[in-house]
Amino acid sequence: MSASWSTDNGAAKGATARLENSWGVGATYVTTAGDTTLTIGGGYGSGDVVTSGTASTTDKAGANVGVSAVTGDLTVGVGYGNGDTFVANNAGTNVNTQVDGEVMKAGISYVTGDITLAIGVTSGEAKDNGFGSAGTTDDSSDTTGASVTYAVASGVSAVIGYTQVDRNDEGASTTVGGSAWYVGATMSF
Repeated sequence: MSASWSTDNGAAKGATARLENSWGVGATYVTTAGDTTLTIGGGYGSGDVVTSGTASTTDKAGANVGVSAVTGDLTVGVGYGNGDTFVANNAGTNVNTQVDGEVMKAGISYVTGDITLAIGVTSGEAKDNGFGSAGTTDDSSDTTGASVTYAVASGVSAVIGYTQVDRNDEGASTTVGGSAWYVGATMSF
C-alpha cells in the first residue's frame, strides 16, 4: 500500500489553471490460485485546481484498477481508469480546458519455445470543454495490436506486428487513425 500528499506552494492564483494540493492512495495484492499467480492493483488520486478566472466544474481526480493472471507461459491482463484532468491555457488560447475521460486496456501473451504471441486492445473516451461549461461530444481512440516475436539468439529477437487505430474528435472521425504492419528486431546487451 502507498499514500502521498502534496500541498500548495503559496503562489497567487492566475488566469492559467494550476494544481494546488493533491493526494493519492494505492494498493497491490498478489495471490496464487493453483498454478495461477493473480495480481490485483488499484488507486485513487485527487487534487484541487485553482484559477482566478472561471473555475473547473470538477477537480483533478482519477481512479484505476487492474488485474493480471499468469499461468505458466500464458499471461492475461486488464485495466480500467476513469478520471478528470485539465489543460492549462490550452494551446496558447488562454482557455483552460477540463477533460473527463475513461480508458480500458486488455492484453494476452503466450510464450511457446522461442516464440511469443501477443495481442492487446485499448479503448479510451473523453469529453473536453472550457472551464465552466459541459462537454457534449466525445473524443475517442480505439487501438488493436498484435505481434509475434522470435528469439533468434541470446539477446536478439525478430518482431512482426500489426496495429489498427480508430480515432474520433468531437464525435467525428479523424484522419489520424489507420493501420500499419511493422517488422523489426530488438537487441539487448
